[in-house]
Amino acid sequence: MGMRSRRSSIIARCFGFHDLKQMENSLPSTKIGEILSVLDEMRQAGIVDKYAIGGAFAAVLHNEPISTIDLDIFFLFKEKHSSLVLSLDSIYEFARSRGFSFDHEFVNIHGWLVQFVEASHSKLWSEAIENAVVLSIDSREAFVIDKEHLVAMWLFAGRAKDYQKIAMFVDAGILDDERLTNILARHELLVKWESEKWRFTNG
Repeated sequence: MGMRSRRSSIIARCFGFHDLKQMENSLPSTKIGEILSVLDEMRQAGIVDKYAIGGAFAAVLHNEPISTIDLDIFFLFKEKHSSLVLSLDSIYEFARSRGFSFDHEFVNIHGWLVQFVEASHSKLWSEAIENAVVLSIDSREAFVIDKEHLVAMWLFAGRAKDYQKIAMFVDAGILDDERLTNILARHELLVKWESEKWRFTNG
């Protein structure tokens, strides 16, 4: 099995599929560009300010040109909120006005299950949005959390599936080690990296 095929197989298993073919057959037919158009509408309406794609879909964008069925959008509100508990009502009201349905905490936008995650309470998440990279998706520019911040966020979460995705990035050799170390140090995650790295590295 070639390196590209092996990496594709690893990604499919990380997202709960037996192989790449099963994964591709489970994807919505709508292109991600339509989701980006909705995000642009939200920015123009003054609901959200900066945003960046995170989670499993961001992992795929950085490693292989395939998709997943759900999409995490980390964002900052356009207007500052003084309350400690932030309401996503403006997001949901916008979604209802466009006729989008809901599935628990997800908004079903053109066949994609989209979860909106407000990031202002987390210095790590806010920094990840501020340092998002611009990638081309469906001939559109999209803001995507960079690889090293994704790894830091997964390390902080510390779930088995998060360690799987870290291992995927380490195995693919796509991380900037110096940049990652600086991010981990800045957010006091170096000790956790050292204690947990046996889960996703060979050293």
